[in-house]
Amino acid sequence: MGCFAFLRRLLRPLLGWAFGLTVLLTAIFGNYIITLFLPLVLLDKHVHWRRLMDRAISFWMMIPMTFLEFIFGVRYRVTGDFVDFEKPALIIMNHRTRLDWMYLWSALFKMNPWLLTSSKISLKEQLKSLPGAGFGMAASQFIFLQRNVEEDKQRLTEAVEYYTGVGGTYQILLFPEGTDKSPWTTKKSDAFAKKNGFRALKHVIYPRTAGFLHLLEKMRKEEYISYVYDVTVAYPTNVVQSEVDLVLRGRTPDDVHFDFRRIDIADVPKSEAELNKWLNEIWVAKDERLDRYYSQPKGKRKFVPSGEGHVWERMDPKQTFAKIFAFCFWVFVVTVWSYHMFFLRFVQIGFTYFFLTSAFLNWRYGGIDRMVYGRFASWRERLSSRIV
Repeated sequence: MGCFAFLRRLLRPLLGWAFGLTVLLTAIFGNYIITLFLPLVLLDKHVHWRRLMDRAISFWMMIPMTFLEFIFGVRYRVTGDFVDFEKPALIIMNHRTRLDWMYLWSALFKMNPWLLTSSKISLKEQLKSLPGAGFGMAASQFIFLQRNVEEDKQRLTEAVEYYTGVGGTYQILLFPEGTDKSPWTTKKSDAFAKKNGFRALKHVIYPRTAGFLHLLEKMRKEEYISYVYDVTVAYPTNVVQSEVDLVLRGRTPDDVHFDFRRIDIADVPKSEAELNKWLNEIWVAKDERLDRYYSQPKGKRKFVPSGEGHVWERMDPKQTFAKIFAFCFWVFVVTVWSYHMFFLRFVQIGFTYFFLTSAFLNWRYGGIDRMVYGRFASWRERLSSRIV
């Protein structure tokens, strides 16, 4: 074991706290910058707002990515088909841990850094309350679901109409399982399998199809889908289940493996019954594939690449430079900003403005994402009335 690797293991709890503090402070500063551009929404410059937010927030995403990769030492191996940045798509992935979505950022970045600007994620509503990062994810128009079927359908519809309306070609990540795999959710999945005469799954849990069916139907109706990407995530050596393990204990997986399989939308069934069967068959095949994967010796576990058989494993020098530059930029700017918070009045006024604005948005609308949706819907209604 190298000296740096030894120190990393020795200082893991401190690194966890450093990760949490770095993400929090840079996110708060980023959120302050976001609120400075809110007049774009109030002036109905929705396309300009969206382009600016997609790029600015993807620049912040490099903070956790760089910390995980270069300080914690997490390694990524990505295989399979290329994700087309210019085509709207639905990404479906097994949900092994509560942090799969964050590791996916690094996988997409390996393929094409611009995919960070076009990646949208459906998440639990509670994550919008994360200090710092929650506000930024809401400003990015991630889809926050409440586990209420009717309310979630409305939110998915709202999101697709917004993505279509601003002219973005987004790839939307949906976890059909609805939650991460744990002993409790595995028990529920086994009970579902027994009740319906299905085989029990070992490495994944059975998907909930209501949200998937509605989202796919809406994307088809809006002609806003070219592909479905079937993504499988696996952890070859160790599994870290939650953000608590990461921040409080400094625990991370040693490696994360992703495999992408691209499915043309023309090859996806259309009827509800056929789609239910199709999705369950994908999950059964995914479980069998993961069984073969985990049957290999720990040090030799790898996916056989799907489709075109691409492999992204080595670090690209340009991508490495971009990550380190972004990380250093954010840390430097936030350090200077934090220092001047104690001395400069305009910095104090700026922070007060951000605090009051974010509090108002949460109180009045339920978050910045809800305000943006509302303003966008009103703008479209006014445009429609003028045309009529």
